[in-house]
Order: sequence, then C-alpha cells, then structure tokens
Amino acid sequence: MIEYYINSADESLSKTEVEMDYISVAPDKSAPWMLWAFVKLSECEDGLFVAENEVEKLEAFVSELTTKLSQEIEAGLVGKKYEDGWLELYYYAPTAKRFQNIVSAVTQSQFMVDSGSSKDAKWEHYLYNLYPNELMLQQIQSRYIIEELQEAGDDLSQEREVEHYLAFFTESNANRAIAILEGHGFTHKGISYDPQDDHGYTLVMSKVHTIDATILEDIAFELITTAQEEHGHYSGWGTGLSE
Repeated sequence: MIEYYINSADESLSKTEVEMDYISVAPDKSAPWMLWAFVKLSECEDGLFVAENEVEKLEAFVSELTTKLSQEIEAGLVGKKYEDGWLELYYYAPTAKRFQNIVSAVTQSQFMVDSGSSKDAKWEHYLYNLYPNELMLQQIQSRYIIEELQEAGDDLSQEREVEHYLAFFTESNANRAIAILEGHGFTHKGISYDPQDDHGYTLVMSKVHTIDATILEDIAFELITTAQEEHGHYSGWGTGLSE
C-alpha cells in the first residue's frame, strides 16, 4: 500500500494507506458493495497512530479479517485510514452478506469495532476519498526522491536549483504559465514538444530551495494550481546532489 498524510483545519493529522493498483479496474462492476470496519485504537503519543504495544495485535487482526473476507466473500482491501483514534478499513465485494458475521467472528472482543456496508457501484469512496489527489501524489513522489537523496548521502538542508516539470495541451498554455510562475520567483528553463502526447508541451521551470517536504508541498500546490488554470498538469521535480 502507498501512504500519504493530510493536515486538517484543526491541525490534526490523518494517514491514509491505499492500494493504488485498483485504479486500473475501478469501478469494478463485479464488486459493487463497499464494506467498512472501524477499529478503536488506544491513545498514542509522539505523533504515533498506533501505540507500540498494540501494533502486532492490530496487524494480526487486520491480516486475519482481510484473509477471511477474501476467502469467504471475495472482498478486497482497498484502503486504510488512521484518524481521530480509529483505524478505518475499507473493502469492496460482490456481496455484503455474512460480512457482519465474519467481522464478529474475527474480532472476538479483541477490539471495539464498528462495521457496516453500503452499495457503491461507482466506487466513489475509493476514487474520491481514498485515492490520492494530485497534491497527495506529489507528496508520495517527493518522499521517494528524498529517500533516494538521503541514501546517496545528500545534505538536504543545502539550497540548490530544483527543476519542476509541467505539461500542457498548447504552447500558448505553457507560455501563459511561464509568465505567472516567473512572477512567483521561478526561472524558465525551456519547453519541449512531443506530438505523440496529448499534453505534448513540457515546460521546465526552476527554483532555488532546500529539499524539505513542507517546502515541496507548498511549491507543488502552487504549480498544480497554475497548471490547472491553463488546462495542464504538474509532473514532478528533479535535482542533483548538493555540492
């Protein structure tokens, strides 16, 4: 599963883990039922979502429940969410019959669990509540690049030129984006064109900054917003090791 984090308006943090592969089949007409099981967690400290003494027991519970649901009603686990002291588990299945019985049999008073089901033939919960939006996808991509830089011994606190890539339908769209972004401190590095791609005009803009997750998220939001105004999208960033 891929994980990402969201800060809410009250500054509380939630973590979502999602099976990305389901995006290729969603909505799956053979599995129109969404099933959920919400597990109450012990209070945590130091920003942890699960208390250390609860991790092993919780993992065993989720594994057993997921296996039983898969074997008995062909349910697939599509995502998890940790928020407000609960672990939310979401499945899609051909039927909701026997779901409650399976949850009760696996739980056996180990945890306090609230469960239910609803018809979601369009997989709207998966597509719009679990699957990461464009900003969250960039957060995930940034995390992987940061990990690679750290493994290479990079000093992330050192400022360096970072290239950011955007793609557009037309050169006019790209040029309008250049004008906006140059006003926000970005430098235009060039435009390339691939006639085989619908968004064939790739724009490269650069900016000098440290490799910090918060900074990168703020920049991604600005670039995504600008690209969307010109019917394009932000494709990510790249940089070299600090000197």
